[in-house]
Amino acid sequence: MSFEVRLATSGKRFHAEAHESILDAAIRAGIPLNYGCSNGNCGLCKAKIVSGNTKLLRTHDFVIREAEKIQGHALMCSNACQSDVVIDAEIAEVPDDIPVQALRVKVRKIDRISDDLVIITAQVPRSIRLRFLAGQYMQVTDAQQESHHYAIASCPCDAKRLEFHVRKQEGDPFSDTVFNRLSVGAWLDIHGPYGDFIIDESKDNPLVMIAFDTGFAAVKSLMEHVTDQDSERPIYLYWLGCGAEGLYMHNLCRSWADALDQLTYVPIHLQENIVDDRYEGLLGIEEKLSLALQQIEHLEDADVFTALPDLITKLVRQLLMQKGFQSRQLHHEPIRGNPDLKCIHPEAGA
Repeated sequence: MSFEVRLATSGKRFHAEAHESILDAAIRAGIPLNYGCSNGNCGLCKAKIVSGNTKLLRTHDFVIREAEKIQGHALMCSNACQSDVVIDAEIAEVPDDIPVQALRVKVRKIDRISDDLVIITAQVPRSIRLRFLAGQYMQVTDAQQESHHYAIASCPCDAKRLEFHVRKQEGDPFSDTVFNRLSVGAWLDIHGPYGDFIIDESKDNPLVMIAFDTGFAAVKSLMEHVTDQDSERPIYLYWLGCGAEGLYMHNLCRSWADALDQLTYVPIHLQENIVDDRYEGLLGIEEKLSLALQQIEHLEDADVFTALPDLITKLVRQLLMQKGFQSRQLHHEPIRGNPDLKCIHPEAGA
């Protein structure tokens, strides 16, 4: 049986099964309730039950004072719904609301997309969850103590499974580990989260997301979070890459577009040919992206999220300004890693 949980302050709603904790249901729904240990020791998930009935799923070590119990306070990690409920609970809305964490995770899957691109899926230990907001990134360290920063490509709603997109980078020790020695079952140390590439969920204006190559990792996290929230905000997703292979999760984007009426997805393949002493990829950005941006109604009202290499960030920003976009609503995230730039720079991408 499923019950509705409503947050008294924000009005956000999610559904919780009778057998699961309110905290678990919130995380599954992408609602960032405050919590720490998630097993009843720290008390950070304490909230007030404003209305409705709950039941204790398990005893907990954290002591709630009698006066607080009378007022309706309970731990969200240890209580389940017995009816629809309204709770007064703290939620993480900005990066500073979430502490930096250090965890050891196990590699569960390595998808070799191409000779120079892998997708790593890592599992957080059973008794722990990583708290993060969609769009943030982590420092990832291997057994040789070599490290790199990578965007979390997965959704906070699945806090025990983390996804990282890694392109090969010659001369980089961490990249060398990933492509030559890393195997399923290996351990990685992660530290974070970091970054403020996050969506303001108090707004309902259009969202425009522009990613290049593996910049898609951060955008994928945003997209999965937005779709998990059942948001009705118009979304425009533009993914640029060197040839078809640069859009390595194109089918996933197509599936989003098929499922979401409010999503417009435009793949932009950039070629490596040289035209008038300029790489056609740069011309393609100017021509194809400029044309695609004309689809957006009220671009001046949109929040724009770009995950791009420095080489084209200024160009894309200029295109946006030409279409009437307001720069104060631009959120930019540099690509964490080594994107394939061979279609826009003659010496890149090797």
